[in-house]
Amino acid sequence: MQVTVNVAKPILQWVLNNVQLDTLPPQVAKYLITWNSGEKEPTYNQIEKVSQSTGIPLGYFFLQTPPEEDIPLLEFRTLNSQNYDNPSRELIDTVHDMDQVQEWTRNHMKSEGDAPLGFIGMLKSGMIARDAASDIRKLLGIQENWYAQRKSASDSIRFLRSLISDLGVLVMMSGIVGNNTHRPLNISEFRAFAIVDEYAPLIFLNSNDSVNGRLFSLLHEFIHICLGEDDLFNDRDSTAFGIRHVETFCNAVTAELLVPMSCFVESWNSYINEYDEGQTIDILAKEYRCGMTVIARRALDAGFISAAVYQQIAKLAIKLYNDKKKKDKEEGNGGGDFYRTASSRIDGRFFEMLSNSVAAGRTLYSEAFRLTNTNRSTFFKLADTKMGGGM
Repeated sequence: MQVTVNVAKPILQWVLNNVQLDTLPPQVAKYLITWNSGEKEPTYNQIEKVSQSTGIPLGYFFLQTPPEEDIPLLEFRTLNSQNYDNPSRELIDTVHDMDQVQEWTRNHMKSEGDAPLGFIGMLKSGMIARDAASDIRKLLGIQENWYAQRKSASDSIRFLRSLISDLGVLVMMSGIVGNNTHRPLNISEFRAFAIVDEYAPLIFLNSNDSVNGRLFSLLHEFIHICLGEDDLFNDRDSTAFGIRHVETFCNAVTAELLVPMSCFVESWNSYINEYDEGQTIDILAKEYRCGMTVIARRALDAGFISAAVYQQIAKLAIKLYNDKKKKDKEEGNGGGDFYRTASSRIDGRFFEMLSNSVAAGRTLYSEAFRLTNTNRSTFFKLADTKMGGGM
């Protein structure tokens, strides 16, 4: 006979308020519903299964009152969604993981005698977007037409990520919690976030977003760092409609960096007489190595298309990405090389600092494994990959 465990009613209610039942395995969802109704009492093994599936720490189930999880970053969500009023455990755990990476880096830099970064807060949201974009280009050391030398949006991400990392910003990226492929990060909940720190500012990109989406998010969050304000970015369309002024500003500066208006107007006029609006947007998206949504937004700002057309383009871009993702899954594409994928998740500068600290005996191997979600074998293979340019 299995022994049941008494889980306090407030805890069960808290758990239900902090998960999305429709995303859980049916059996796990059934456990929670029947426990909460009093129809059945849980066993220890069942609680373990629920803990593993929801990401809620096992110990929480044995408390008498709900835990207080203070996550200030969640106050900065761009849009309120009825489906995501309560943050998922995946988001919460990812933020916690990044907090630990940031804390280690901050402490390491202070111990090395490094000075605080000078560009945090250099921008003000009342600036003209064109002027702010010019300041960002000077900071990164790039020209207005920097995109012309890039082969694709993926190439642009690698290029900008390296420059931003060299400035001292940690740029991390993943589509799952840790190494748990059963805990994907939902881009409907968030695309990216930024945590400001004078020594170790951090940007996290949700790699389940499209390449064009990640490119936009990288610059958007870097602008937040330069404003000195945390951000949790979950505007799927990059619309800037009905959101905070600071988000409108960041979107406008990002668009100016990707597609300078002065260049865009000339490009648009060179194609629009020969092609329709949709074709012109598609051509320019390739020319500027960015997404159709950004081009459509530039066209809207310039008065070339209506808001209705913009919304159609934004929805089409999402549909095309979802269709491609579904097709790749059906065809078994997207597995990739484990170590190259793992390498892409970790900021190169952070990994180098951590590796050097381990080699010098200042950081324990166990700490390095925890911060990188590796073990003794995978950590050193990952080091080989990153040394070989796997960033």
